[in-house]
Amino acid sequence: MGKSKRSCSGYCSYFFDVYKNELGETTVPSKTDNIDTYAIRLKDIISTIKERTNKDKVIIIAHSMGGLVTRRYAQIFGESEIDRIILITVPNHGIDGQIEGYCSLIGSLAECKDMAKNSILLNKLDNVQNMTIPVYNLVGMGCKMNGDTGDGIVTETSQYLSYANNSYIEGFCDELSLDLLHEKILNPEKYPRTYEFINQSLGA
Repeated sequence: MGKSKRSCSGYCSYFFDVYKNELGETTVPSKTDNIDTYAIRLKDIISTIKERTNKDKVIIIAHSMGGLVTRRYAQIFGESEIDRIILITVPNHGIDGQIEGYCSLIGSLAECKDMAKNSILLNKLDNVQNMTIPVYNLVGMGCKMNGDTGDGIVTETSQYLSYANNSYIEGFCDELSLDLLHEKILNPEKYPRTYEFINQSLGA
């Protein structure tokens, strides 16, 4: 999305890559890589969007691990192509305990290793200068998580970013049915405040 005219939007995923052969190009799913690889794919996505929309910058809205991919992209490739970043329930400082143990059941080993608290990747992200572009960060809380509060997957402490404009949504989790705020927060009927937060961040 461009900085001067915010008239274009799109949904993109770094879980897909392009396979080329003599017959042409084929988009293939690829969800077993690490966050560095996803950041490289994000660069390709941003380049494609800029070319197709004739915009010089994009606005990125990222949820969960997507926020780490976005932050890693900015660290590797710089911020010049990004107008602002909007983060929603991102494990900015990692996952641990039972959640880390469960991670490989729904994600790849490589990405789970990167998201683990005190991983090399998170150490790199935590030990760089603050971003110069606006970062808006939505923190989910209200679910009890080993003496902390959070969204059922990521603790409030892990979601918080010192250099971001942090906002909070309090919700509920039903652990027995795996009905967690981490995903429910994207449901506009249950949590319309999320979309108010996005709209406010876009208009800021």
